[in-house]
Amino acid sequence: MNKPLFSEDLAAATAITVPEAPWIERGNNARWLVGALWLECIIVWMVWYWGSFANLDFRDPDDAMRLVQVRDFIAGQSWFDVSQHRVSPPTGGPMHWSRLLDLPIAGIIVTLRPLLGQALAEIIACITVPIMTLGIICFGMFAAMKEFLGTHRALLTVALLATSFPILIQLAPLRIDHHGWQIATAVGMLGGIIAPDAKRGGWLAGLATAFWLHISGEGLPFAVIAGAVLTLRYAVQASEWDRLVRYVATLSVGSAILLFATHGWEASLAPHCDSMSPPYLVPLMLLFPALLLGKRITGDATILHRLSPVALTGLGAAALFVASSPQCLAGPFQTLDPIVYKYWYLGVMEGQPFWRQDASTAAIIIVPSLVGLAGLIAATVQEKDLSRRLQWASILLLALGSFLISLMVLRAMSTAHLFALIGNGWIIARIYPRIAALSTMPARVIATVSLCVLAPAGLALSASSAATAMTGKTPPPATEKPRCYDAAQIGSLSRLPNTTIFAPIDLGPAILQRTGHSVIATAHHRNVAGIGTVMRASIAKPDEARRIITATSARYYLTCPGLNEIKRYDRIAPDGLAAQVRAGHVPSWLLPVPVQGLSDMQLYRIVR
Repeated sequence: MNKPLFSEDLAAATAITVPEAPWIERGNNARWLVGALWLECIIVWMVWYWGSFANLDFRDPDDAMRLVQVRDFIAGQSWFDVSQHRVSPPTGGPMHWSRLLDLPIAGIIVTLRPLLGQALAEIIACITVPIMTLGIICFGMFAAMKEFLGTHRALLTVALLATSFPILIQLAPLRIDHHGWQIATAVGMLGGIIAPDAKRGGWLAGLATAFWLHISGEGLPFAVIAGAVLTLRYAVQASEWDRLVRYVATLSVGSAILLFATHGWEASLAPHCDSMSPPYLVPLMLLFPALLLGKRITGDATILHRLSPVALTGLGAAALFVASSPQCLAGPFQTLDPIVYKYWYLGVMEGQPFWRQDASTAAIIIVPSLVGLAGLIAATVQEKDLSRRLQWASILLLALGSFLISLMVLRAMSTAHLFALIGNGWIIARIYPRIAALSTMPARVIATVSLCVLAPAGLALSASSAATAMTGKTPPPATEKPRCYDAAQIGSLSRLPNTTIFAPIDLGPAILQRTGHSVIATAHHRNVAGIGTVMRASIAKPDEARRIITATSARYYLTCPGLNEIKRYDRIAPDGLAAQVRAGHVPSWLLPVPVQGLSDMQLYRIVR
């Protein structure tokens, strides 16, 4: 018996059939191939980042801050307290990060520390956790797609995932921040929405989305998209009520449990616009009973009967949110100090829309998603089976909504590409039978290799090259990491007794990671007062800067002329303190402090 490799209609499209691959189809053997793809990614990343392991040379300051938070937790800081007490002392720097994501890192460190020591245990934890998260995503994506697409196409989807740089970069060794877990929850949401069992799918989608909202407020628009998809499924098929109502119930109850379990009663009642808190939780909790009441009143005999209570309930929850929390309508960052918003947040390119990116980056955001969307649209239109068409339409809506979000916020690109690569896979699976039908082996080999252009990596590379050719502007070169972040240099600050240093906000996490010192601010928006203090002092004239700095607990002033942050202050205010010190015009109230090993930075004692 013969069976097509990728397409069910292979026999109709060509006279040549491909023998069945029984080893793949037997039992769980296909999972070994998923494991092989996962292992391939691990090997590449381990080789790529090998030189970063010994000193825990994190790519992003958020990863360093995560490790600092884990260390504080292991050292006895309360489960309910995620603030950073060495930021902006003596009050401390507020944070909004989830304690749940500290658990796997802390668990590995605590387990291995007696055998390997603290330093090596931390290295292993910071390597293992993102790799583990990647495994969850690979196997989760295969499980989510296998029932719908079949084993071969599900494997193809995972293979395409393994070529998506925007996804993999969030799962590289030492990438211990929350972005990888967001992708994992997106896989769970997808799996729940298309699961054959509506009840189980509702539980899964709701739980995954609740976890997403808990670890990052960025999950809110995706929760709305998932709710809209499930509503449309219910409008088409009354049996989808089980999935929708369980999604809403699990999302609301799960969000409440996660909030109170990780923040405690008092902190859970504090309103915040950047994370799950009463402004979002209260309307969410009203959705479930309102949905039940609406269905009981209207029934589900027609599409209108099904849509009416859901639409009214959604509008009611939205109205309650607008009435009770108007301050959150502009988003969590619009309420920042104007100086901080203009000179800090607008410079964080991962939070900016595609039109503020360079042409190459904008093309990488757009093109892979557009190709995937084209495949999903074609799959939806050409599908004859109504139940399968509903599945394709659901994935299409998820991909479309995520794509629109990625146009507004760069860091949403990884989720948008995750959903879009399913459409890429459909296109490849439709093309491959015609390649298999070619009469000569060289032609088949060349044509098969050419399919790499449709893989996420091929699309990204092609899009970037095309954007460069069309605009004549080459992508900004990958700048070498400033020596300011050198582990030995920052570690040399430990020669000083523990104190508070007035340092650039971008260096703050590294100082906390490698020394026992405190800093005034790090680049984390809840500590808007500390960020504003550093920025105002840096662009103020020296006399005004002295007044700002001496009002803090800082005893030393640290600068690094090669740091992008300092260069930015130089452009903003050439007469400001940061620019003047960078030019060698050091005011008399800053006294140089020689520190052995501190070659690319300057440290000054603040004369009060």
